[in-house]
Amino acid sequence: MRRKNIALFTAQPEASHGIRIINGIATQCRKYGYHFSVFSPLTHLEFQRETYVEAESNIFRLMNFDSIDGLILDSVNLVLGEGGRILPELLECLKAHPDLPVVTLEMSIGDLPMIKSDNEMALREMCRHMIEVHGKKNLCILTGPKGNEVAEERLNVCLDEIEKAGYSVSKEHIVYGDFWYSSGDTLARQLADGEISMPEAVLCTSTHMALGLIYRLRQLGINVPEDITVIGFDTTMEGCCNDVILSAYDAADTFSASQTVDYLRKIIDPGKEILPYESEVKEMFFPGISCGCAPRIERSLSAFRRISYLVAYNSSSDNELDEISFGRLMESYCMEEFTASGSPEACLEKIGELIYLLKPFRDYQLCLKENWLSDDLDDRKDYPEKMTVALSAHLLPNREFDVSTAPVTFDTGIMTPLLSDETIEPSIFYFSPLHFEKITFGYAVIRRSLEDPCTLTLVYRTWLRFVNNALEMSRTKRQLLLMSIRDSMTGLYNRRGMTHQLEKISLENHHGEKLFVAVIDMNGLKNINDTYGHLEGDYGIKVLSTAVMQSTLPGEICVRAGGDEFYIIGVGYYGDEILSARAESFHRTLKDLQTKSSKEYVLSASIGIVTETIDDNTNIDAVINRADKEMYKEKTKVSG
Repeated sequence: MRRKNIALFTAQPEASHGIRIINGIATQCRKYGYHFSVFSPLTHLEFQRETYVEAESNIFRLMNFDSIDGLILDSVNLVLGEGGRILPELLECLKAHPDLPVVTLEMSIGDLPMIKSDNEMALREMCRHMIEVHGKKNLCILTGPKGNEVAEERLNVCLDEIEKAGYSVSKEHIVYGDFWYSSGDTLARQLADGEISMPEAVLCTSTHMALGLIYRLRQLGINVPEDITVIGFDTTMEGCCNDVILSAYDAADTFSASQTVDYLRKIIDPGKEILPYESEVKEMFFPGISCGCAPRIERSLSAFRRISYLVAYNSSSDNELDEISFGRLMESYCMEEFTASGSPEACLEKIGELIYLLKPFRDYQLCLKENWLSDDLDDRKDYPEKMTVALSAHLLPNREFDVSTAPVTFDTGIMTPLLSDETIEPSIFYFSPLHFEKITFGYAVIRRSLEDPCTLTLVYRTWLRFVNNALEMSRTKRQLLLMSIRDSMTGLYNRRGMTHQLEKISLENHHGEKLFVAVIDMNGLKNINDTYGHLEGDYGIKVLSTAVMQSTLPGEICVRAGGDEFYIIGVGYYGDEILSARAESFHRTLKDLQTKSSKEYVLSASIGIVTETIDDNTNIDAVINRADKEMYKEKTKVSG
């Protein structure tokens, strides 16, 4: 039977919030033997470059709801920015799948069932820590937007706990913000200006606000924790690497995320055992300097190592190629390697060579639209019925990778052929967008076993940005090449393109074979231009080019040599008897196209064909000149 698959819609999965919820869901999916599919833009949905975020968000449109067994919506992320435009579309799609179990996390969306993060105990501990451990009584609370469900709940819990301790918070010290650095910055300025009286401590219901507050306070000459103490909620790696290490309590996202899987399990596997996630509040506190506590230095050092940019590595280490970090990614010069590739094929091969930079993973796929190289690639917001795995990499037992750039076409509805493989162990699949600005190329899929570290890092997001840029560079290079070797009116090769193709054929490798050349020239073009206008003359050239293309055999080169003159060039075992047959076939083809055009004027052309046995003395220009003379003999007969 197909392994059950739980899907998550979120954004920026390498951020602290994403890491926590993904770990919670992955833990439960591992227990129950489920696959776990994450559909996620790799940027915040409020990112200021709207066209970029719009293309990132297309990944949500990939979802085939018939291929999953339950859906989790990370509503805290999805209600922001571009999510506000995606959600109505998503809810409309869900109407067509009334039997699919769906649950939201933290915040409600419509009438969908919700699992709230039980942050109450951690928030109360945060308040008690300031009051009981540090003896602070004059407290200020900085929360999120007024009216926001999460912001108001966190505020009310803090106010209740402070009241239980026998204290109260003045009205001026209840401050609404935006859960982001900016509101911490604003509060710091208000405190420094005396617009709000200075409290003993500020309780911030998000780490970002706390970091913004600390930074601006220090810039304004107010020391933390000597002049004022600060504590945050919802820890981030940045907090423990800050100049003033932030004291913070972790949000209960991991626990609540695990509950969403348990909720879905009761529906999709009724009667099966539930194995709850276990956690303790004391494990959720990370002391720091900002409140006056002694920080866990080893935690800060560990975080610093994860985000540091090292330019040198221990090349003698047995694990050198497994020690992947952001610095290792950048010092690999993979961006330069990708973009320097001379063709799309070379670019994909280079990506395959450097695929080790994404360790750890079991499988990796670049899934591209079949027409991704087209110069008129549209910016459709959905995906076509067919996609192509343009590059795949699979981890072998010897820890090396089997990489293939042989294209494999599949039905987009299965999302990835990997999900059709019933032998694959319970895994997490990340589906990430591939695009350049608003033009979508396709998507990437990375599979990790649920026994491996399941969360992404900045390495993966940066890698995909490099890949996106390289794909666009390859596409642009190809378009420029085509523009340089193709005639813009007819799409046939121009003289430069003819030379380019002949170099590929390499006549010296075909000694003893025949060089076939047909030269074709339109009759009466000047009369058509003078009588009916140049637009009709152009029309006639296009009809003639169609006739030339239809008269060109596989392996032959079709060229617009200039104006109304065309060449057909081939190499092979041509018999002398084919000369008249090819000429007659061409004239029939052109006559049929003339009849279908229903034009008042007659479209006709003269053709001259010659062949020559290829040897060391063969000169393509000389053979073309011979064919040109044969063409003029026919033209003279027509005009005479």
